[in-house]
Amino acid sequence: MTQRRQTVLLTGATGYVGTLVLARLLARPGTCVVCPIRARDTAHARGRLDGVLRSLWAQPSAGLAERTTPVALDLEHPSADVPLLDEVTHVLHCAASVRFDLALAQARRANVGTAVVVADLARHAPRLERMVHVSTAYVGGTHRGTFRESDLDVGQDFRNSYEQTKFEAEALLRESAADLPLTVARPSIVIGEAGTGWTTTFNVIYPMLRAYRRGLVRELPADADAVIDVVTGDYVADGLVHLLLDAEDGGGTYNLVAGAAAPTVAELRDMTATTLGLEPVRLVERAAEGSPLDALTAYLNVQARFDDRRARMELHPAGINAAPTARALAAALAYAEHAGWGRTPLPRDRATDLLGKAAA
Repeated sequence: MTQRRQTVLLTGATGYVGTLVLARLLARPGTCVVCPIRARDTAHARGRLDGVLRSLWAQPSAGLAERTTPVALDLEHPSADVPLLDEVTHVLHCAASVRFDLALAQARRANVGTAVVVADLARHAPRLERMVHVSTAYVGGTHRGTFRESDLDVGQDFRNSYEQTKFEAEALLRESAADLPLTVARPSIVIGEAGTGWTTTFNVIYPMLRAYRRGLVRELPADADAVIDVVTGDYVADGLVHLLLDAEDGGGTYNLVAGAAAPTVAELRDMTATTLGLEPVRLVERAAEGSPLDALTAYLNVQARFDDRRARMELHPAGINAAPTARALAAALAYAEHAGWGRTPLPRDRATDLLGKAAA
C-alpha cells in the first residue's frame, strides 16, 4: 500500500516543542516539512535548520535534510512568499515568544500577529486538511477552580503579557478562522522528555530548580496547596502530531496537561528535594522585593486545575499519556545536571534514561 504524501508547514521548528515535533514528523516516511525560520536568507535558514537536525541526531542522514525545506521568513514582519504552499496539507503553528517580561506591544507582535500570518498562509494552501494552533493552558490566567477545554473568556486577569497575548490569539482565531479546519492545543508547563529528560531549553521552572540545586534558594513565595501543572515534551509533541495527522475528528480545543494528576506546589517541592537529596525549601507568603525569580514564582500560586477530558479521550486510545510527574521531574533534573543546565547539551539520540535506553 502506497503511503499518502503529506507536507506539513511547521512554525517554531527551532524551539523545543517544534524540534520534538520535527523529529516525529521526519520519523514518518513520506512526510515533508516546510519550516519558516527567522533568518537573513535561505542559506542562513538552512544552517539554522541543520543545527536543529544535529540537536536531534548526532549524525543526521542526508535524507532527513532533503525532506525539510527552510524558508527565511520572520513571521512578525513577513516580507517573503512561502514556497510549496500548493503542496501543504497540514499546518502546525508552534512559534511563539514564551518570555514573560515582554512589553504588551512586543508580545502581541510575537503571539497574536504571527497567528494571523499563519492563518492567512493556511488559507492559501489549496490542499489544506488541518491546522493546529499551539496555545497554552495558562490562557486561563488568574481563574480559580476548573478551567475546561471549552473555556476561554471566564473573566480572568493575566500574570504577564505572554498569557494575555496567547489568550488574545485564541480569541481572534475563534472569531476569524471559522473558514479553517482549526484545532487548538494548550500545553501547560513543558519540561524534558519523560524517559531521558532531554530538552533544548532550560526556562520557566528550570531557573528555580537550578537555583535550588546550587543552594541559592531556601524559601519561595508560594501557596503550598496551589497547583503546578507540568508535562513532558514527548507527551506534548506526540499529542500535537496526533491531533494534526491522526485524529479522525478535527476541530475544538485540547488541554495537553497533567490535569487531575498535577501535583500541588508542596508535593512538587518534596519530589524535587527527594530527587536531589536536599532539604525542602520553605514556602512563605512573600519574597524579597526585586527577586530575579519573581516572574516565575507567579506560577507557584495558581489556583486552577485544567480539565483534559477531551484530550485524554482522543490520545489515550493512541497510547499517548502524560507521564507521572515524579518520574518526569527526576529525568529532567538528571539531564539538566548532565547537560550542565544547557552548557553541554547532547544530541537527542545520545541522551539515555537511567536504564541506558536512548530516546525513540
